[in-house]
Amino acid sequence: MDPRVTLAGFAVGIVSGMSGIGGSSLLAPLLILVVGVPPTVAVGTDLVYSVPMKLIAAFGHLRQGTVDREVVRRLSIGGVPGTLAGLLAFWLFRAHAGVAQVDRFERHAIGIVILAAAASALVLMAVRRLRFGDRSVNGDDAGRRFDKLGATGIGVTGIGAVVGFLVALTSIGSGSMTLPLLLLALPALGLRSLIGSEIVFGAVIVPIAAVGHTAFATVDWRLALALAAGAVPGALVGVRLCGVLNVGLLRPAVMCALAYAGMKLL
Repeated sequence: MDPRVTLAGFAVGIVSGMSGIGGSSLLAPLLILVVGVPPTVAVGTDLVYSVPMKLIAAFGHLRQGTVDREVVRRLSIGGVPGTLAGLLAFWLFRAHAGVAQVDRFERHAIGIVILAAAASALVLMAVRRLRFGDRSVNGDDAGRRFDKLGATGIGVTGIGAVVGFLVALTSIGSGSMTLPLLLLALPALGLRSLIGSEIVFGAVIVPIAAVGHTAFATVDWRLALALAAGAVPGALVGVRLCGVLNVGLLRPAVMCALAYAGMKLL
């Protein structure tokens, strides 16, 4: 087991646990651009390694009370069938296209999704700060919950469906896409509550996508285990830090780095 790979998983776990940005968004560009893993294998490996990290981070946020269960429920109503639809689309495309064509599609799709997630997150966080001030940046929930806002759940369910589809196709979106879209749909909810909710939602859909890609034989198990060995303790540390540190400043920095990686993938 390469200690450098495990250390990379540890660093990704910390950032993901703190910021709510999916580990797949952080790691997929690294695997493709630096390690040289084929994009299709990067997707499957990314999903499998993310499962324990997602479950550990979700458990931590549930214990800390930084989860709006109604948001998670409504996301999952759309997310589970969306993930299954994405797996079906991947299987059909792979069955009718060559390996090189599938890898080229996956590389470009990952780059596009990362760029879209980074751009939307940066814009929406800036708008949120202008509208709600420092409370939104510092993550003060101020007791605001989904069931107290009088908001409709249809939009949240739609977000879950779109994200589930993207996760199954590219491994990207459970954190990097969910949070920006929730910021748009539920701007009055506190940042910590949104981060915790989208992490728990990721713990619902990522295992489903991982099982599908395992069946498709797109997983490098040695690489996934080495990454998970670092990501699990890293996620625990990140969740702890999320509860005590200012998380609002971390996300813009990470999103800028992701935008650069997304452009390199195109």
